[in-house]
Amino acid sequence: MRRRTVLAVPALLLAAGCGLGEALADYPTVPVEVSAADLVGVWAGHESSARYDLRADGTFTATGVPVVQLGPLDERTGRVGPFHGHGRWRLGTTPQSPPATAREAVLDFDELLDADDSRVERLGVVHLNAATPTESPDHVLILTTTHDWFQRLP
Repeated sequence: MRRRTVLAVPALLLAAGCGLGEALADYPTVPVEVSAADLVGVWAGHESSARYDLRADGTFTATGVPVVQLGPLDERTGRVGPFHGHGRWRLGTTPQSPPATAREAVLDFDELLDADDSRVERLGVVHLNAATPTESPDHVLILTTTHDWFQRLP
């Protein structure tokens, strides 16, 4: 009897953890238009340890970035992260003439390093979508990716 209990507890914890992740992924949000000034700051992930420091001069640093936020990087390089690096960020998807407002920020890495500080030759790109929770009375801005959401740190 004791053996069944010991095996059941980790299974219940795993199931509860998956439910929490799914609940956060399904959190109802509405896309919002933002300016570059709205995005300046340090953004921390809730599903990952990723942090993005978006600066007013259009540069950024990133730490704790999971491979899933970089697209199919693991398929191209065999690396799994978490990654860290720096680069330039912009509003929208057109690098030549970024709009005054957009619903997303695009982060282009100039340098990307794996957890062991080895350089990744094929750089990734991160897309952060601006949104506000539908239940938020004060219209708190969050940033989302397919697998995570980010809140600005104070």
